[in-house]
Amino acid sequence: MSLENKATTIKQQPSLDERETAQSDAPAPGVGDKPLRSQLNDLVDDVRKLAEAEIAYYRIKLSVNMAATKTILILFSIAVILGMTTIVSLILGTLLILTHYWGPIAATALLTGGGLLLTTALMSMAIKRARKLPLDENDQ
Repeated sequence: MSLENKATTIKQQPSLDERETAQSDAPAPGVGDKPLRSQLNDLVDDVRKLAEAEIAYYRIKLSVNMAATKTILILFSIAVILGMTTIVSLILGTLLILTHYWGPIAATALLTGGGLLLTTALMSMAIKRARKLPLDENDQ
């Protein structure tokens, strides 16, 4: 084959840009086969399936989170109960020690008064902070 024949053959072949344009202009296979109503029905079915899958996903996610939340609440409750019993033990131990030095009535009065003083201080702090909370959107 001569050089001129090769050049003519190359010129007759479409360029890459021309091939891409020709392919993009052609309708995709199967798109024109179905009527519009059928395509819309398929789209609605796909959206319905997607919504059902999303609902199933969030149900599973919620059940996993609820199980984790139950475990956390159980652990927190046990910690609170153990903390309360520890505080009671500390109070009783302190009462036994103070009874040795001041007698049972003075030791009981001292611990009760200290507990009431601490409770009063904590309650007043809580009330002050509660009054500062914006309960209504207009109260700022």
